Amino acid sequence: MRTRPYAFLKLGKRWINMIQVTDIEDHESKLVIYLTSDMARRVGTEDPQTATVSRRLSVKDPEELIKLRRWLKLNDLE
Repeated sequence: MRTRPYAFLKLGKRWINMIQVTDIEDHESKLVIYLTSDMARRVGTEDPQTATVSRRLSVKDPEELIKLRRWLKLNDLE
């Protein structure tokens, strides 16, 4: 039996790194997934600083909604 949550979830043709998910909004017929990633940028100095960039994915396919909700239930820590 697996003792830790799966890190990647395949929805359609894309793989989602669920570790980078910061928030999920439930809108009944769709779920909106917010992901973050750190990108290095230069802000007028020689030392690169990180900037947090977020992006949003909408899941509308009924089969993918079921799969994502099942993943969330299985990996719920509470």
